[in-house]
Amino acid sequence: MKQNRLVYLNGKMIPEDKAAISIFDVGFLYGVTLYESLRTFKHRYFLPDEHWLRLKRSLTYAGLSDLIDRRQYDDILQKVLESNIHLTDKADDIWVNFQVTPGKTFPMPLMGQADKTPTILAYSCAMPHRECARYYTEGKHAVTSLFRSPPPQCYEQRMKNRSRFPHFLSKRDADRIDKGAFALMLDTDGFIAEGTGANIFFVMDGKLYTPKSRNILVGISRQYVIQLAKKLRMKVIEDDLTLYEAYNAEEAFWTTSSYCILPISMIDGRKIGRYYPGPAAKRLLSAWSRAVGLDIVGQARKFGDKPA
Repeated sequence: MKQNRLVYLNGKMIPEDKAAISIFDVGFLYGVTLYESLRTFKHRYFLPDEHWLRLKRSLTYAGLSDLIDRRQYDDILQKVLESNIHLTDKADDIWVNFQVTPGKTFPMPLMGQADKTPTILAYSCAMPHRECARYYTEGKHAVTSLFRSPPPQCYEQRMKNRSRFPHFLSKRDADRIDKGAFALMLDTDGFIAEGTGANIFFVMDGKLYTPKSRNILVGISRQYVIQLAKKLRMKVIEDDLTLYEAYNAEEAFWTTSSYCILPISMIDGRKIGRYYPGPAAKRLLSAWSRAVGLDIVGQARKFGDKPA
């Protein structure tokens, strides 16, 4: 029998199939949900301080800085980990999502919110090894989206939030064009922004290039890769990049919390690189694996064939 994971919801740990929020929650009605996604390595959270700082900044930008404090954040993460880690192999890890909304309103959002109690939710799931394991050595395809990333004139993209309709449309469109491909989003000026859930890097003339932070979600993994690259004496350049650079890249890869670094083998039907991971991605993955004390690719391949 499949064991039910426990989720944290407003002060309680409850079975995931019993968890429910109000249909009048502002996070549901308006998409006002600030969140963070973390993973563990050897059953310990990776960079929890950095994730807290980004969540705090997102909440502050949205005018919601008083909804949660650091003590609550740490306590909730620990409860979710302790309640569910027994469902995971000792050699595997888990992914955790942490969400905060302003809570519920009624009957109409525009009438104001009488109850100021926030909705705080955190849940875990198995690592998505089955979705990514093969692509460490095959490379993932990317398709440029017709839908653009919202500009900062609308709202700041560094705020990690659930209002991601362009990303949803982009994912569906990419999959329609090239089954299983990730979407590559541009901003309204035509510069490369990001994927629908990942940042992107290119290698040109032996240097690492990544889009400027002016119109992207500045990923924790993106920042970690930049730190690793500098330790490895790899030059990193943040710049306005276009599809010209993308199509001519010697190597390209995605970065995100779950799979860390995933090579890209094709963009819009144009082959990128010759083998995967490429030299830069291989060095970075090796350095990342040493830092966390396990083989990231090896773990994904070991558990990639097992049921989630």
